[in-house]
Amino acid sequence: MDMLAQLIGQEIYGTFLVFVRVAAAIGLLPGFGEYAVPMRVRLMIAVVTALALARTVTGLPPIPPDAAVMAGHMAAEMLVGAFLGLGAKLFLAALQVSGNIAAQAVGLANPFNIEGAGFEGGSMLSGTLVIAALAALFATDVHYLMLDALVRSYGTWPAAVMPDIGMMAGRFAQLVAGTFRLGVELAAPFLVFGLIVNVALGLINRVMPAMPVYFVGTPAMLGAGLIVFMVTAGVMLTACLAALTAWLAGR
Repeated sequence: MDMLAQLIGQEIYGTFLVFVRVAAAIGLLPGFGEYAVPMRVRLMIAVVTALALARTVTGLPPIPPDAAVMAGHMAAEMLVGAFLGLGAKLFLAALQVSGNIAAQAVGLANPFNIEGAGFEGGSMLSGTLVIAALAALFATDVHYLMLDALVRSYGTWPAAVMPDIGMMAGRFAQLVAGTFRLGVELAAPFLVFGLIVNVALGLINRVMPAMPVYFVGTPAMLGAGLIVFMVTAGVMLTACLAALTAWLAGR
């Protein structure tokens, strides 16, 4: 009886450790961890995913006799899960950067705008890009790659083993820099558009000082900017999802 109780306790503890990593990732992953998703729904997704993955995870530690060691196991799993979730979330932040740059160039930037996609200080264009990316993420089955990345994470970071904090911080800093560069690169057409339009408006103002450049140029700039946005939005979404897929695949 004692052997059976010990075996059941070991299974429960191993499954709980898997749940800690999965729950930390699910709470932050794009699509699963959005503010619009209720907390109970996230919890149920994490429970079901953990129960499905627990049988595939090897190297789970035995139940430690010390509560401090158990807390260390949980902290290690939570750290790895948060790294995976935040890392994937940064690619949506890249679209947020692109949308804000585009809105600034077009003339739709508003610091008091209410953002509906989980980011503060957003804009209409950034919200459109993020919501479209979330829809495309599930339509193209990228969410399965997220779950696959969770499974493969045990090959890089074994269960209940505290990862190297310096190494993880360095990788996260590189990821932040890479996603920010991606966001600026995706918004490159709008940087060129804003430069050309503002130089043209400045020259018109110098040639015809009496002309109300703001009232004449703003509608034209807005219309042309929205046309550029419609032409480039698909490419921006495709490039962002391709970068996210490559990162999830470990490339």
